[in-house]
Amino acid sequence: MAQIYPEDFQVVERESKFHGELETLLRLRDELPDQYSVFHGVHWTKVEDDAAVYGEIDFLIVNPYGKILAIEQKETQIEVSSKGRLKAIYSGRNGSTSEKDIELQVTRNIQSLRQEFSKRYPQKTLDIDHLVYLPTAMLDGNLPANVAMGRVVDSKESKYLTDIIQAIFNKNMMPQGDNIPDALTVHDFLSQKAQVSPQVGLLGDKTKHRTTRLSSGLAEWSKRLEFSPFRLIVQGTAGSGKTQLALNELRDADEKQKIAMYICFNRPLVDSVKLSAPQPNNCMTFHELAKLLAFQNGISIDFKEEGVFKKLEDFFIENITQLENQLDVLLVDEGQDFDPTWASALLKMVKPDGRITWLEDPSQSLYNRESIQWGTEWVRITSPMNYRSPQRIVNMINRLELTDSYLETGNGFRGMIPDIYSFPEGAEVEVTNQALKDLIKEGYSPQSIAILSFRGVKSSKLMNPDIKDLDGVQLKKFQYFSESGEAVWSEGNLLTDSIFRFKGQCADAVILTEIDFDEFTESVKKRLFVGLTRARLMVSLVLSERVEKMLDEKLAG
Repeated sequence: MAQIYPEDFQVVERESKFHGELETLLRLRDELPDQYSVFHGVHWTKVEDDAAVYGEIDFLIVNPYGKILAIEQKETQIEVSSKGRLKAIYSGRNGSTSEKDIELQVTRNIQSLRQEFSKRYPQKTLDIDHLVYLPTAMLDGNLPANVAMGRVVDSKESKYLTDIIQAIFNKNMMPQGDNIPDALTVHDFLSQKAQVSPQVGLLGDKTKHRTTRLSSGLAEWSKRLEFSPFRLIVQGTAGSGKTQLALNELRDADEKQKIAMYICFNRPLVDSVKLSAPQPNNCMTFHELAKLLAFQNGISIDFKEEGVFKKLEDFFIENITQLENQLDVLLVDEGQDFDPTWASALLKMVKPDGRITWLEDPSQSLYNRESIQWGTEWVRITSPMNYRSPQRIVNMINRLELTDSYLETGNGFRGMIPDIYSFPEGAEVEVTNQALKDLIKEGYSPQSIAILSFRGVKSSKLMNPDIKDLDGVQLKKFQYFSESGEAVWSEGNLLTDSIFRFKGQCADAVILTEIDFDEFTESVKKRLFVGLTRARLMVSLVLSERVEKMLDEKLAG
């Protein structure tokens, strides 16, 4: 009987998706020799602070000498492409289908595991073989040579699964290659990763609390800075705690009976900050502040009017003298989205001895505005530490080189390798629906998921008003601004928006969809960075076939 890691697993009853994998796990345990170890990815209910997740590798079997066999189990329709590659076919809405290249999927995850091991044990390399197990599918006909070389076990050969596994190991019992680690090192490495696979809902709550606690450090040490005049620029990456710093400044000012204001470009982020701010009426977007100034001058604003935002910007800049020297404290969040002329006007609102904190992340600059030129009186601090995103998402960001400098992770949760779905031309919505269905099967509730379009609202198929639901779940979409400037949303449980509007926010799971581009431009990198860093637990990428090839090339490099 093989040794199972972890031993104390219990499949969640409602997660029937994993019952097939449970049957396989029990077979591996009962039929393999006792000198073998099986590390599994089946969901169980024990909850801790970390998680053992091997992306989409369902089982890792280790022989006594440290050689590994990765098994990927698929229980869906399987086809062989004209190029001899196995494809998993998934049914979507209205008879539509999506597909995944199994070979690419397995290769990507094995490569990631190897890289993770090499980072911990430099100059050492894992020897990993692989096998695809198809217990419900039968491959008929003359299969291409690269498929029929004993690395695919379908339903016809299912009863021989453990015999085939042992035959693969017996062919080469010893790990092959240079700088091979010893068996104990391999076992210890995998054992450390096989402690927990948490329930999604509980993990979401725990991750949220842990992220808040860890990222609060930025706010704490910024309080200890002393210089005059207090002009501070904080360049912090996504999830570093910039908004928490702003909230701490607002609370501190309120306790000291100082007049403080929080200004941001992004309306949803302002709405979120208002929920925790001591003086929510002093939290607003730049355009809301301009509208307030216009109203005080007897000018009515119609947000449905074409060019209304440019009109507000010009009015504010021309009449800023009416607001000069009124604030003790000013916090500007998402500062990379501000035009230099707006910044110049806003700074005039602060008293000479007041505090100004400017929070920004150049990697999230989606509007390509001119950079602000700061004077010598400004002190700049940087924070490359991301506390929000799981380690595997940060690893993907670094490997894709989405930021100018290496991004550090402060999140103890390893997370799962992002799921990648490719869509043929015109099938964006159908494949997005499949990605959503898979997340719901994993245990994510619709309320914990955000679907974000890589495109702008006007060019997005998903944001079309005619698309009101996915997988039977009603979508919550932005509709319009009311006459008072309030955002009006449709009724629904599943937030669907563009990455432009969702900046500064996050969700447990994010589906970043409608990803299509010709080359990795700076604009593309920034949009990918923003989308990937919105997730606390899991990201699914829905992208065109050409982008999938580009990603594979970059990740393999």
